[in-house]
Amino acid sequence: MRRIMALVVAVAATSGAACGFIPMGGGGGAGGYKPAECQNNQYGGDLSSAKEGQYATYVADNSGNKMTQTFKVVGKRGSDWVVEHWMDMGSTAYGFLFQIGGDKKIAKAWAAAKGDKEWTSIAVKEPAPVSGDAPKARTKESDEKKDVKAGTFDCRRVDATVTVQGKDYESTSWFAKSAPRLYISGEHGGAVAMESAGSKTWLDARGDDAKPTIELPKN
Repeated sequence: MRRIMALVVAVAATSGAACGFIPMGGGGGAGGYKPAECQNNQYGGDLSSAKEGQYATYVADNSGNKMTQTFKVVGKRGSDWVVEHWMDMGSTAYGFLFQIGGDKKIAKAWAAAKGDKEWTSIAVKEPAPVSGDAPKARTKESDEKKDVKAGTFDCRRVDATVTVQGKDYESTSWFAKSAPRLYISGEHGGAVAMESAGSKTWLDARGDDAKPTIELPKN
C-alpha cells in the first residue's frame, strides 16, 4: 500500500500529469532512442503470482497526449522473472527488459528502440537518496465497479487530496484483486484506473498469451 500511496501523492501533486504512470529511466528524443541505464527499484509490479505469457497494457491520456505502456512476463532465469516493459508515446517508443529477483529488485536490464532486432545491455544503478518528506495525502476509500476497456472490475476506490504550497490537488485511483499486478499493486490488488485534473489512465488490455517481442539475450 505504501507504493500505491506514493504514486497517488505523486500524481496528485503534479495535477495528474500522464507522467504519473511513467517509471523512472524514461526520456525520449527522435526515433531510435533507447535508455542507457535504469534504477534497480524501477519495476513496481508484484510477480508473486506471475506466470509466463501474462501481460497488461495501460493507456494514459493527458489532455489529448496519449502514452501506451505494456508489461509482459516473457521468461524465467532460475528463480528470477524476465519482464518486458514497452512505452509508446507516438513519436518515441522504446522498451526495457528486466530480470527481477525475489527481492523485487532488477538484477540485470536491457533496452531496445522500437524496431530493434536485439536487446542492448544497460547499467542497473542504485536510486539516488531522497531528501525531505513527501506531502501526505488525505484519503477516502470506498467500493465501486469500474468499467475500462479491459473489462469491468470490482474495485477499491481511493480518493486522495494532497496540499502542495497551499494548493489542493485531487486524484482518484481504482484497484482490484482481479486486475493484473504487473504494473503496480498493493493490498487492494492491481491498478485498474487513475484520474486527476486533465489526465486519465486505464487498463486497456490483459491476457496470458504474450510472446517475447525480441529474442531474449543469452546471458
